[in-house]
Amino acid sequence: MEKQVLKIGQISDTHIGDGASLVQDIDVCKNFLTAYNSPTMKDLDLLVISGDLADNATPGAYSYIADIIKDCKVPVCIIPGNHDNLEIMGKYFDLNGKIHNGKCYYRYDIDGRSIFFLDSADGTVSSEQLSWLEQETSKIDDEVLLFLHHPPCLCGHKFMDLRYSMKNIVEVQATLLKIKNLKHIFVGHYHSEMTVQLEDKTVYVTPSTQMQINPNISVFSLSSAAPAWRVIEWGENFMETRVYFSNTP
Repeated sequence: MEKQVLKIGQISDTHIGDGASLVQDIDVCKNFLTAYNSPTMKDLDLLVISGDLADNATPGAYSYIADIIKDCKVPVCIIPGNHDNLEIMGKYFDLNGKIHNGKCYYRYDIDGRSIFFLDSADGTVSSEQLSWLEQETSKIDDEVLLFLHHPPCLCGHKFMDLRYSMKNIVEVQATLLKIKNLKHIFVGHYHSEMTVQLEDKTVYVTPSTQMQINPNISVFSLSSAAPAWRVIEWGENFMETRVYFSNTP
């Protein structure tokens, strides 16, 4: 029996170092576990980890996360970010059938719903991925969701927009705007909570479990070392999502 409302947890930008080591003097492993074990993440139907799992693509980072999620009671969907190495990731996570020409992108169906995942690890979404997305979504009558690491738009984040925005935004937007059954897009990368309207689509920027970056100034400034994560409830003609911040720095 299909569920009326799916509950999806999103964790992004964990930036795990080599195993349990600190990253920029932050206990990123503790932060990840705070999100992963939060009561708000109970009774999920799906967990998404949306890129930058590792801080420097070390095997120890992927080994650490893989060891934590191996006992996860729900499916886990993973995509790489710009700090990740897909070849190393593939040694620790089941990415069979999800890697095509060196890019990790795929469709995941759950309870009669379809969720799409794209690879923007090099700062772009390749033309091959965009063509695939347009073709696959056209086969579906119902609404779909999309996850990728980079926002497909500028977000008003003075530091990240200036330095680390998606490189082929115009091409990506041209494809996304053609997909009429796509209304909600979930991303990470910006280390801030933001919601941006892209014509008829809403882009939800999920903050990091590593740290948060001040979006109001154009130089790097840490606004918080406390982790944050997102919970999504998705049903027919229904979308509700909330970001949770830990009170513990």
